[in-house]
Amino acid sequence: MIPNIALAFSGGGFRAAAFSLGTLSYLQRLNLGGTPLTRNISYIVSTSGGTITNLLYTAAMHRGDSFDTFYDDLKSKLNGEDLLEYVLSVLNDDNAWDNSNNGKRRNLINAFAKAYDEKWFNGETMEVYSNKEHVRNFEVCCNATEFFRGLTFRFQTNGTRSYSQLIGNYYMKFDVTRLATFQKIKLADVLAASSCFPLGLEPMMFPEDFTYKDQGGGGLTAQELREAFLYRDYEEAERRLSDPSVLRSFGLMDGGITDNQGLKSLMLADERRRRKRKPDPFDLMIVTDVSSYFMDYYEVPEPKEAEGWRGKNIDHYVKVFQNVARYPRLFQYLALLIALGSIITGIVSANPYVRFPALIVGGISSMIFMLIWIIRRWPVTRELLKQPEKFDPLATLRRALPLESFSDHIISKILDYLRFTKLNVLEQMLKARISSVMSMVLDVNLKQVRRLIYEMFYTDPCWDDRRVPNFIYELSRYNQASRNNRFRDPKRLGWTSTEDDRLLLTGNLDNLAEMAEQARLMGTTLWFDRKHSGEDQLANIIKTGQFTTCMNLLEYVISLERKKVALNEEYRKGLKQLKEQLVADINRFKNDPGFLFR
Repeated sequence: MIPNIALAFSGGGFRAAAFSLGTLSYLQRLNLGGTPLTRNISYIVSTSGGTITNLLYTAAMHRGDSFDTFYDDLKSKLNGEDLLEYVLSVLNDDNAWDNSNNGKRRNLINAFAKAYDEKWFNGETMEVYSNKEHVRNFEVCCNATEFFRGLTFRFQTNGTRSYSQLIGNYYMKFDVTRLATFQKIKLADVLAASSCFPLGLEPMMFPEDFTYKDQGGGGLTAQELREAFLYRDYEEAERRLSDPSVLRSFGLMDGGITDNQGLKSLMLADERRRRKRKPDPFDLMIVTDVSSYFMDYYEVPEPKEAEGWRGKNIDHYVKVFQNVARYPRLFQYLALLIALGSIITGIVSANPYVRFPALIVGGISSMIFMLIWIIRRWPVTRELLKQPEKFDPLATLRRALPLESFSDHIISKILDYLRFTKLNVLEQMLKARISSVMSMVLDVNLKQVRRLIYEMFYTDPCWDDRRVPNFIYELSRYNQASRNNRFRDPKRLGWTSTEDDRLLLTGNLDNLAEMAEQARLMGTTLWFDRKHSGEDQLANIIKTGQFTTCMNLLEYVISLERKKVALNEEYRKGLKQLKEQLVADINRFKNDPGFLFR
């Protein structure tokens, strides 16, 4: 049998949550001696979107909910745009926010946190893991990234008050003598910190954004969290966050910035268990990942023709602005006269072909009047309008940007060049920089981090025959050629496959490949869009998680047989029982990919 399983759920928004749900539901189907394989899971680590499934599953498990209840509940939570609509309504609700300095800031990530708390977790906190009535010897870990040292920050606990726990990292951590404060942190805030992806969301600030008030007058304050938190500064002195020092708060963002698969946390957990022998080391580690090594090649944005506004340079528009800015009051009153005349015409005219255009012109003119009125009274522009001939946008840009590395002589040359460059050239240069930075951050950097951590995981022999990669793209059409070649190359595979093995593992995959390809191509979002077949997307990804997990476990069991790994008799019997189920299921999946989903 397999007595001790660890799971890693990668980031990737709702796609990651749905794929992880598919993995869990297939493990629930497999059984040893009539017991679902999920009962053998003792550790789950997650990042970003995978944390959705991790927290909702582990919390339900500790409450004693049935797997079916959890499965149906998460499927309903992932379906549609209800969450996003609620987030936006919370963001615009003045009564939902505490205006004090030590309360949650009003922004999008905290609106998500409030929505998670209200819609998904019902106010539950990390204290749920202290309930050992239904689950024993279980550890949960949710990864974020801290913006102090730039390292992974782990919200991890086994639900006890054990002093051996490390919550955070070596440099920033909770005081183990004050774990009661940690247990008051809301699951919703942990999820928000773990899934707070760059560009789309703001950092969550610790401790302010983790505070709340409950109906009984209690809750969690920033001061409590500061008192319970320790950090090590660059002088190697350990301080408390409540100390009168420079650091009073720090930012937390998506765990995928430093480790999108949670693999480093998984390896550290296993190393800790192997060193202490309590709890037991992992016998099987399943890495569920919706990212990939695939990357679209970079294309330079095509420049537009130098026509219309693109054919002019900045200096031309500066002169136009300077001429217009000499008479702001004239343009303001002119806009007012046009607005009044158009609105009166629209009201008195009985001809609809006159009325509606007149009202539209009146509305636009009114907005122009108000805009000029605001600009004339805004302190920044009021001084500018007094002497418009002195306006220099590039000099203003130079003062605003950190250009200390360049001399005044070099900066002057660059600005003079930019001033007389046509806008179509500047537009192409700007697009190229933005697109290359986006490619670097979202592809090159994340995939390089992924490669480095995977290399650590797959080159260390201590994890040989204990790891199962479970990638969303594994059975996709895009990966078919690579997969087929791998099974024909013993060096890549790590063992020699037979013809029967290849037929079972690579044959008759058309139905699965099409569904896996659709799942692979879904974008990383925190919602499924109903207008674009959100229900179908959700179903496809859960199904892909189910049959991909089945296939990868089957390959793992066959690999142990072909490599003739030394196993005790009980373990061998357990694997034989699992293989029989896996073979029957994969053949059924090939004919009907959705049989388990239904």
